[in-house]
Amino acid sequence: MPQLVVRTRSGRVESIHHGYICVTDSDGKIVYSIGNPQARIFLRSSGKPIIACALVKSGAMKKFNITLKELAVICSSHEGQAVHRRLIKSVLEKIGAEEKDLECGHKYPENGKVKDALIKLGMRPTPIFSNCSGKHSGIIALCRYYGFPVEGYTREDHPVQHIIRGLFAELLDLGTEDVITGTDGCGLPTCNLSLYQHSYLYALLAHGYGHRGSYSDSFGIIQEAMTAYPNMIRGKGTFDSDLVFFSQGRAIGKIGAEGIYCLAIPEKRLGVCIKMLDGHPWSGYPVAVRILQELDIIDDWVVKKLEKWALPEVKDDKGNVVGYLHPVFSIVNNETGSFEPGDTFPKEREKI
Repeated sequence: MPQLVVRTRSGRVESIHHGYICVTDSDGKIVYSIGNPQARIFLRSSGKPIIACALVKSGAMKKFNITLKELAVICSSHEGQAVHRRLIKSVLEKIGAEEKDLECGHKYPENGKVKDALIKLGMRPTPIFSNCSGKHSGIIALCRYYGFPVEGYTREDHPVQHIIRGLFAELLDLGTEDVITGTDGCGLPTCNLSLYQHSYLYALLAHGYGHRGSYSDSFGIIQEAMTAYPNMIRGKGTFDSDLVFFSQGRAIGKIGAEGIYCLAIPEKRLGVCIKMLDGHPWSGYPVAVRILQELDIIDDWVVKKLEKWALPEVKDDKGNVVGYLHPVFSIVNNETGSFEPGDTFPKEREKI
């Protein structure tokens, strides 16, 4: 399996993170790949901007006066901060729904300060704190627009899920029976597609307006929302948000659970899908930065701003830096690492 990242400790390789990468253009051509681009993955949260196309195309945004900022949080894996919760409450009020209608469960928010505040207050998080509550509010908006019942909208046989499967089928030229789904962590169906198919969907997001097909305007609007409001798609100080902010929209990143990271690159109309095979939650970050460097999308100044994700530090219990997560591949040269645990790492350094 291709080695994409190695974790070092005291200058020696401790762990190896294998993975696959697929880079595709908006015409559906694979430009670069490492590993098997036809390997199938569950999209998890990386599918949120794609699902949002169903909302945008339907006309629900106009009917309910949903703003670009609210659309950004619908596409998000937000951290449960007050600004995120206010936007989701605004969407729910506009569509005549309530927080109790959200079926995403009682998950603690991913922002440490918000989580600690809830614990100190002895409060159980309500559904709006879930990092998927934005997506759920958008799907409820679709239910309201089409006159579907809100109850049970997470079930695979609910009519709103037929619309979402139809969206994926149309975008990928599949029959709806060929759109395989599983159950996501938030209870909604999540599609099982190849890396190639998912990277192509992100290439459509990168292309936006002017592409063939009936969803090009939808992708264009979603691209606008995510680049205009980067802190809504995760939160200030997170990789997703800081990548969009510091690259000035030249790269749009979206995390997915179990080691998935996806990129839309508007100026080159490229989509990228990364899958870390061990499901490591943030080893994909240095992979994403390395890809953007190799494609000349971000310069050294941006890489420096993203340093803590480009070369994540390994620390001991006292906070001392004892190693790093190093990317060890090149998509341009189709090279990957060939390390064994215990090997001396030849490029160990303290800073990028």
